[in-house]
Amino acid sequence: MLDKKISFSGFKLEFSEREKVNELIERYLRKIEDRLSDYEDIKLRLKKSKHGKAFLHEVEGDIIIKGKILTSKCTDYNLYTALSKVFEKMIREIEHMRRLPKEIK
Repeated sequence: MLDKKISFSGFKLEFSEREKVNELIERYLRKIEDRLSDYEDIKLRLKKSKHGKAFLHEVEGDIIIKGKILTSKCTDYNLYTALSKVFEKMIREIEHMRRLPKEIK
């Protein structure tokens, strides 16, 4: 399901991490496509920095809808939590965009 509508930058992960990340992303892509199937692209960037014995993960995501770019960002020690928060913010923005034209009428 990870098709041409999503691109990655900085995701140099071990095999087990990559499998979990792919599953998480697929789940959120289904949620996004249930709400909005005509998005143009999703871009995800990951920056990892070492803090003591742990890594701090900074995830930034962009979703492009009808030429408009919606950006969400999260930093967390847990990669999966950071990804989830970025996707949840994207979904909230999509729902906000869908409601907005109806409220204007």
